[in-house]
Amino acid sequence: MRVRVPLHISGFWVPHITNNPLTTGSIGAGITLEPPVEAEIKNGPGDKVLVNSVILEHDLINEVKRIAGVNSVNVEITSPSRLGEGLGFSAALSIVVAASALHNLRKPLTLNKVGTIAHEAEVRMMTGLGDVVAELRGGGLVVRLKPGAPGVSELDVIPVRESVSVIPCIIKPGYTTPQMLRDYWHAIKEAGEAVFKKFIAEPSFDRFLELSNEFSKAVFMSRETDEKLKELLRKHMSSGSVITYYFIKKGTLVIVSDNPSEELINTLKKSFNRVLGIFKLSSEGTVVSYPP
Repeated sequence: MRVRVPLHISGFWVPHITNNPLTTGSIGAGITLEPPVEAEIKNGPGDKVLVNSVILEHDLINEVKRIAGVNSVNVEITSPSRLGEGLGFSAALSIVVAASALHNLRKPLTLNKVGTIAHEAEVRMMTGLGDVVAELRGGGLVVRLKPGAPGVSELDVIPVRESVSVIPCIIKPGYTTPQMLRDYWHAIKEAGEAVFKKFIAEPSFDRFLELSNEFSKAVFMSRETDEKLKELLRKHMSSGSVITYYFIKKGTLVIVSDNPSEELINTLKKSFNRVLGIFKLSSEGTVVSYPP
């Protein structure tokens, strides 16, 4: 069995915590990306999660197994992103491991069942509050209108032009979601509520980009950092049909551009710790396929 999961980056969000992980989550908006995380779920014995040919041991994997009620999973994953890069890989990992757990149990597999296990694990580990439901649904720009697990949350999708490219750059390596929530909880909640209200009044992809930038300035981005980025990207910013925006998610700078030039890519590679690649917006969510 194979599983394909898009990555996901939230531009702005409002955390919503309850005493139940299935109603805990976030509202907000984010973009689903390809190339996706791809996984092959192996049959038979073994307890191993390989990511890009390297064994991954992480508490999140153990938590998914615990919730699902299994002792082992056997998965080989290929991913353009890793944990801690702000692209929702932990959610994709949770989805894949949950699918493997249900497959091992020989239980009927539905995306909502997979997603419910994955979402609960993410919430309990505080590695994500909305990525799972967005990655299950996919479709480009995903709007989370009601927080919670699949079947509890409410989502909508805004169509996006195909020319858009997304270029994530690492500016603060190793900055985790639990650290981010601990450091910026009140700022995220206050700015997120204000920005989300503006977005719902005028929902569009361009408005998403504008408000993601506004949210970043209110939470993650100092005035000095903003000025440096403006100067760095000045010649690449809005000019006719070529539009470039930027925002920060955790320790990752996200550049969103129509038809990014080679000059822009070279500028980013010279300026930042690591450029993760050029992604396109994913037109689909999680897909499970079986061999013929």
